[in-house]
Amino acid sequence: MISTTEIAPDVYRISVFVPEINLEFSHFLVRDDEPLLFHAGRRSMFPVVRQEVSRLIDPSKLRHIGFSHFES
Repeated sequence: MISTTEIAPDVYRISVFVPEINLEFSHFLVRDDEPLLFHAGRRSMFPVVRQEVSRLIDPSKLRHIGFSHFES
């Protein structure tokens, strides 16, 4: 299950809930002159995160990707 919420002007939280482990992963997109995706998530989430990003901006326009930690 995936949901996207604008939490501030041009700042979006993309939430991916994984029922098998009862855990939600949050990714943040800052839509700006140099867009930022903060926390790209697990490799298996890439298709859904990319799809949600593409609803908001052209993914090729991403200029920065930030990580706070590493998902195993």
